[in-house]
Amino acid sequence: MYRHRVKKAPSPVFGDTLEAMQYTINEQRKLVDTDGKPYTFDLKAKNRSYQEAHGRALTEAIMKVIIEQLEKECDIVRQKVPFWIKDDDNTSPQANILVSTDLKTCDRVLVLIPNTMEILGSWSRRLLCNENVDGGSMLSVVKQARSEGYGVLILNPNAHWFVDGKASVDIPSKVDVPMIPKLNSPEEHVDYVLSTLVPEMASKKLFFIAHKYGAHALLHTLFKQFDMFKNRVGGIALIEGVHSIDSYPDLSFQKWWSLNAAAFIQSGEEEKGQVEFRVHSGCNCYKTGTQQFDFAILDGLPIIFEFFDVRKDRDNTFSTYKDLLLPRNERDPTTVVITIQDEVLDDSYAAYAAEEEAKEKSQMVETANNEEVEELDMGRLKIAEGAKP
Repeated sequence: MYRHRVKKAPSPVFGDTLEAMQYTINEQRKLVDTDGKPYTFDLKAKNRSYQEAHGRALTEAIMKVIIEQLEKECDIVRQKVPFWIKDDDNTSPQANILVSTDLKTCDRVLVLIPNTMEILGSWSRRLLCNENVDGGSMLSVVKQARSEGYGVLILNPNAHWFVDGKASVDIPSKVDVPMIPKLNSPEEHVDYVLSTLVPEMASKKLFFIAHKYGAHALLHTLFKQFDMFKNRVGGIALIEGVHSIDSYPDLSFQKWWSLNAAAFIQSGEEEKGQVEFRVHSGCNCYKTGTQQFDFAILDGLPIIFEFFDVRKDRDNTFSTYKDLLLPRNERDPTTVVITIQDEVLDDSYAAYAAEEEAKEKSQMVETANNEEVEELDMGRLKIAEGAKP
């Protein structure tokens, strides 16, 4: 008896440029077809695998254009990783990161870390294809950063495999496809690149923007390499981060994190601008006023650059600011909840702290409305004057 073999359809092949795929970027920086119609994700909707493959190919074609712009307009160059790969070696498993030409000499550096499955230079495929190519990619962020004097480092934590002579974020269907050294996971890539490049930088003012899982990978590295970073980080912005501080119980690190990191999260429009402390994040969370998937990127970036601007001239030596009780600053979300204590202030607080810790799980931390600062020892937190509930 013979069993009927179902033949798999061959993988669809698309062009590798926007022109070949019959798309272009219009004056509003939106993706449109040759008839001027906006891109839609409903292409051959009954065939989801085709739809996904087309979307990935289109994203790669867009990013070729964007990276060329970054190179021409922002003095950005490609850097091979692992760092031992020579410039003329195109056959060894490898990927690229993007760096500004002044990365090692500039006063301030901005590091960008995307979510999982995003390719180099992209924040969100959805925003890139459906909304605006500048906002969906990192182009608008890099342009603003360069105009404000930042050096730029763009990481590539998702290109794990070397397929047909190039890095790939997609799990390969072929067998025996080599993984790229130092790129086995986002955590490994972020740790490898930062621990290699940061010691070579003159800058003592490092700033980070990380999206979703990128926030977790960054937190992992900052904790692991805390001695390297604790005196040279100016600010950390986490957009819809999936990180959790619970796995990093060191109180000194948690205090440093709470003083330097701010999360930018989805919320109702009526909540826009409100700030609350969330225990699992270990930091203050700024509500962006949008509930649409990935739109916190677009809505959060203006306040993120304001947040960084407030801190651009700060002495980032941890010991100089770790015990300061800063006044509320609307442009700096970290000043609502000030700190996590790194030592016990008073033994008499012990029973009170245990009781308040239980309450934390079911309600937001409420702060004093008057001018006097109320100190609460809830997981070693201090709440600054004027915080919104």
